[in-house]
Amino acid sequence: MKYLLDTCTYIWIITNHEKLSNEVKEIFQNKNNKIYISIISQIEMSVKHLKHKIPGITEPIIHYFKSFRIESETELLNLEQEDIEGVFALPRIHSDPFDRLLISQAINNHMAIITPDKKFSKYPVKIIF
Repeated sequence: MKYLLDTCTYIWIITNHEKLSNEVKEIFQNKNNKIYISIISQIEMSVKHLKHKIPGITEPIIHYFKSFRIESETELLNLEQEDIEGVFALPRIHSDPFDRLLISQAINNHMAIITPDKKFSKYPVKIIF
């Protein structure tokens, strides 16, 4: 199965494992699963880090991106034109542009999203948390 991490899930993996459900931990442990982190989440995290909104991260945020992907064997999901176009086809339920892009990417790439955000479940995408 293919899974896309929501940005907050990605932050919790790095800073606070206790917030992750057992199901999410099992997904990470199963080597048959493909876990992706979007370039969108990396942009969003960079913005949050510059505003000092991610406690516990002291190094430049780029170091966390690289080491996390290497250690967890997580793949980087780049943004494609169809992902941007897909945002405009989504109902206006979620107002966060980063989340809307992640939802579009998950739909276009047939992925489940690992997120605690209940608004995601109002879209045609599988949610895990």
